[in-house]
Amino acid sequence: MILKGFKEKSNKKYINKCTKSRVLVPSNTVIKTIGVLVDSQQFSDLEWINQLAKSLKVNANNLKILSLFNNEKKEIALFGNTFSEKDLGWRGVIKSQTAKDFIAMNFDLLINLYETDALALQLVTAATNAQFKVGIYNARQDINDLIIETKLEDKSIFKKELIKYLNILNKISNE
Repeated sequence: MILKGFKEKSNKKYINKCTKSRVLVPSNTVIKTIGVLVDSQQFSDLEWINQLAKSLKVNANNLKILSLFNNEKKEIALFGNTFSEKDLGWRGVIKSQTAKDFIAMNFDLLINLYETDALALQLVTAATNAQFKVGIYNARQDINDLIIETKLEDKSIFKKELIKYLNILNKISNE
């Protein structure tokens, strides 16, 4: 039990290191690739995510989704790419190849669709190399560039606000 606490603390230090070393470079580049990070216990609407990408004028091939899967009997893996809390090692090391591949991708936009305080989700968010990171209600401000104050149930409001802010920042293609 004590080791679990030390492991958690080492991962929190890694998250802080990632946020402090992140360099934000302002750019007007249009969003072409999107990464979406979800907690499968809270969010399961894959079709809505695909519609959101379509609204942002991003090809479905440039949309990658990673889900935190908790391996509970009642939970069904709806998303193809999953990882679990058990995949966390010490000092930010992730054992899941799926999560490593997700982190290695360079996204123009990372959307964090989770309200939990799950350390695994926060670690992946902090470690992912995305130009712009968007979180939802109750998200950590230091790992997201924009937080939209809505609940996960208010998907239409989140979509509307996200599109509004991305238009203001000239991140959506006008084609």
